[in-house]
Amino acid sequence: MGKKVDNGFQLIYWKLSYRRKFIRTLWTIPIFIISIGIIIFLGNGIFVSRIMPLILIILFILQIIYNYIRWKKEEQK
Repeated sequence: MGKKVDNGFQLIYWKLSYRRKFIRTLWTIPIFIISIGIIIFLGNGIFVSRIMPLILIILFILQIIYNYIRWKKEEQK
């Protein structure tokens, strides 16, 4: 695998270090909240308006936790 970018601008998510992935994920929280609100408001049926947003929230939280843990492990090396 190539070297991960930890400074400067990098458009491609998977080329970032875990620290930068964590920071980028935190920056997307407002967009994520607005998107979830739109899905709930415009969703037809119980799956789209209730279950899908819940699954997306759980996955988003897991992504934040995973990136944070991996960042701290990278830092210890």
